[in-house]
This record gives sequence, C-alpha cells and structure tokens, in this order.
Amino acid sequence: MVNNQPVVEFNMAYFNNMFTDAEQRMRMLKVFPPEFEKGYKLYKQGKLKPDFPGDDSGWYLLDPGSVIKFNLNGEDFPPFIAVIPAIIDLDAAQDLDRRKMQQQLLKIIIQKMPIDKNGDLVFDVDEAQQLHNNAVQMLSKAIGIDVLTTFADVEVADMADNTTTSSTDDL
Repeated sequence: MVNNQPVVEFNMAYFNNMFTDAEQRMRMLKVFPPEFEKGYKLYKQGKLKPDFPGDDSGWYLLDPGSVIKFNLNGEDFPPFIAVIPAIIDLDAAQDLDRRKMQQQLLKIIIQKMPIDKNGDLVFDVDEAQQLHNNAVQMLSKAIGIDVLTTFADVEVADMADNTTTSSTDDL
C-alpha cells in the first residue's frame, strides 16, 4: 500500500517464462507501457530491489499514479493477462487476412502475342513492346490491374482447393 492505496507489482520474470523467443519477448514488451520495459531491463541487470535477502523473483513496483488494481474473487493476479498474446496473434492474423483479401482483388491482363503456323512471331519484338506499352498506358489508372505481354503460354497454379466448399469467418 502507498498512501492507503493498493499498489501493483508486476513480476518481470513473466516475460522470460512466457516468451522464450527474444524477438517475441521484445514485441510483447512494446505492447505494455514504457515502464514495463524499464522494469524488465532492471530485472535483467539484477537491479530490482529485493523483497527479502536473496530475492531474485523479479517483482517491479509500477507507478501508483498510473495503475489501478481490480481485486476479483480475492485474487491479486490480473484476470486478463493471459489474453494479451492471443490479442497480438489475432492482430497478426487480421493483417494476413487483409493482405489475402487485397491479393484476391488483383488482376493481370495477359496479352499473348501470336505465332504463325511455322512457329515464327507475327510481330517483331519492337512491335510487341509497343503493344505492351499501349496496354499499360490504357490501364495506368486502373487499380489492382497489371499487364503481362508474352509469346509463351502462361498459367497460374492456384494452391487453394476449389473442389470443396467451406465457410470462412473473415477476421
């Protein structure tokens, strides 16, 4: 208690215990207010004030002016701390979902240059380049459309299974 108000201490060992990957641990620290990163650095340097001789558990007193404590069922453990990693994973999944949806909107116009019955090009390379440039210029203001000009057959292999029907819940 400080000034008759309950205080909040956070065990900085939580970040090591829950996030063994250093990169993920640092991403998690960035989700929390800056004083958590400060407390974690003190913990890693062994500079946290021990509660008793030999204490190295990593408890860090958060600024009483910027935290609030909800005591549910007499427990001091934050009830929703376990959802923080899931929220970050959800954010990453939503970002991936947005990129997939944007990709589904992209189109490519494929101009296949003709070849005569002898297998020779009907247009020379300069003419094909001009036809390509004309198509690019014509579609320059179209969003999500690109132009490909080729003498070869072109196919796109879609790795999605289109033979099954599935219900998706876009995030």
